[in-house]
Amino acid sequence: MTSNDNKNSDDNDNVLDFKPARKKTNTTKTSQEQHSKRSHDAAEPMINLPTFTKYLLLTLIGIHLIVTFLLNSEQLTWVVFHLGFVPGRFTGEASFEALALLSPFSSMFLHGGWLHLAMNAAMLLAFGSGIERWIGGKKMIAFFVACGLFGITAHFALNLHSTNPVIGASAGISGLFAAALVMLNKNTIGMTGKFGLWPIAIIWVVISVGMGFIDNPQMGIKAGEIAWAAHVGGFLGGFAVLKMMRVI
Repeated sequence: MTSNDNKNSDDNDNVLDFKPARKKTNTTKTSQEQHSKRSHDAAEPMINLPTFTKYLLLTLIGIHLIVTFLLNSEQLTWVVFHLGFVPGRFTGEASFEALALLSPFSSMFLHGGWLHLAMNAAMLLAFGSGIERWIGGKKMIAFFVACGLFGITAHFALNLHSTNPVIGASAGISGLFAAALVMLNKNTIGMTGKFGLWPIAIIWVVISVGMGFIDNPQMGIKAGEIAWAAHVGGFLGGFAVLKMMRVI
């Protein structure tokens, strides 16, 4: 209703005509708001990833695209052996170099192939978004890196003299899985029963260890090539990092 309409209504003191007119205006406004809301919802992307999860995913994919398509085989080998984590560089089995200090971090962003990347990307999509919304984007990234370092430490402890490089985001992703279990347990009554998260944790550890012995040439996987200790270390480290962050 316009201001002139209000004035005419006041002049005529016509209360019965005034109320229906205002109700009609509000109904029209509500209808417009609902239509606007539906239009806004229709414009939302089908996959609305939180900011830090999205950029972490794009970083992993971008780096793999660069090393796959912009580097020749010799350069790619150099990147894997110098930016991947080699335990022997810290125990004298391989020559030490300054880049070795960076390798625990840089190794998290390299992958051994598209299948390796796809598996980690899928798990990041599955767990990263929820964790970011739970503890925040910056804490999620810090958590991911911390779990990755726990995984590298576990692999180092069990492979002190290995000269084979370890690469991949699997340890950090395993930590995100641990955080997802904790988050679901806190938000879902009776999810885990009287034994808590222990049965799920044990199953995950057993599966991770078993993956280290998979030998499937058709998939390009040889026994011993999967760094299962890093997976277990990242997963168990996830619970420790959440404790240190005072989330649990």
